[in-house]
Amino acid sequence: MGELLGVMQEEKTEFELSGLNADELGFMRADERRAAIEAVGLNPDEYDF
Repeated sequence: MGELLGVMQEEKTEFELSGLNADELGFMRADERRAAIEAVGLNPDEYDF
């Protein structure tokens, strides 16, 4: 991505940028998890929890 004040920053995935928390999603029922992923505009079929 680039350097900010001399420190390399890693590129973030679209999942990380979505604001979702994988730990929280792991405790949800499958239908709740799918709805949360869809709500942020991601394809829930691409994320397997």
